[in-house]
Amino acid sequence: MHTYNVTFVISQSREEELLKFIRSELLEALFNPESPARNPMLRKVVETGGEKPGPDHGLSIALSASFDSEENAHLWNDRILLPALGQFSSRFGNQALFFVTLLEDLPL
Repeated sequence: MHTYNVTFVISQSREEELLKFIRSELLEALFNPESPARNPMLRKVVETGGEKPGPDHGLSIALSASFDSEENAHLWNDRILLPALGQFSSRFGNQALFFVTLLEDLPL
């Protein structure tokens, strides 16, 4: 199994706007019936390295998806995720950032 994690970073004052965009536009695009992505999870970063973000720090929201193979994860990235991230960039411009991580699940 593999997991893609996309973390969005934005001003704390725009949290509701970001969540609305993710819920109303991104989820439908990323997890449509033809998509190999499964198990969407949305998380808010509440602490980093033991430090809680203050009012001067950005807000981080992480969206993750599971895949049965690395190949399917790469196909999703190229065909579905990249265009969706283009929509995100068009909407929020240079007032928001994102970074993407592909993880491989290992047995414990």
